[in-house]
Amino acid sequence: MLKAAPLKLLRHALDFCYPGICACCEHDAVGGAVLCRECDAHLSDQAAACACERCGKPLASVGAPCPYCLGKGIPHFEKVLRLGVFEDPLKHLIHQAKYHRRWPLAELLADRLLDTERGKGLLTETQILVPVPLHIRRHLLRGYNQADVIARRLGGRCGIPIMNALRRVRNTETQTHLRAHEKRLANVRGAFALRRRAVQPLRDKHVVLVDDVMTSSATLSAAGWILKQAKPASLCAIVLAIADPKHRSFEAI
Repeated sequence: MLKAAPLKLLRHALDFCYPGICACCEHDAVGGAVLCRECDAHLSDQAAACACERCGKPLASVGAPCPYCLGKGIPHFEKVLRLGVFEDPLKHLIHQAKYHRRWPLAELLADRLLDTERGKGLLTETQILVPVPLHIRRHLLRGYNQADVIARRLGGRCGIPIMNALRRVRNTETQTHLRAHEKRLANVRGAFALRRRAVQPLRDKHVVLVDDVMTSSATLSAAGWILKQAKPASLCAIVLAIADPKHRSFEAI
């Protein structure tokens, strides 16, 4: 068996001869890293950026008033926590996880969210994690539910139970193709139902709904309204990314 020092030298030699490829930009990534140093630094900057505690959208500084939700937050939720805004490298990594079967990238991003102070703070208080469900047809086609992957990674690391409390009763059109907020709301109206077996376990518990991306908040609001029927003690949400509903990268309100 090789000792630690020779193993380390071998690893360095392999990295030099066969460098890894960054999952975002496809440049060299050393040391077995998933991301190159530049993309990793950009992701860290996204995670550290100021955000509204109520809606997750970016703020100019800590404690600044939110120009997006005006302090009202997202309907049915006390807090919305996100890793970053829906821009590269986060955007590319989510697309790879969601549409190209690279689900371990969703676990990587869940780990990065948990490494933030606000992530640790919220999950310390959380008693149940609920992933936003896919319709059974889409789930079978994709092979997995990215929201479930994220929730299970967070739950596994924090010792929080996962409950599939919701079911998707309508196979809705993907929200990505709908730009108008009214169309997004109509698309998910009546899309979710609460499983009977989940009502009692959710009652008086601190519950967090988990999804990958929030744009108009229509999906979260529709799911949150259903979860509120179980009368949890509190309801918050965790998403990997917040996308600008006006598709301007938050440059203009």
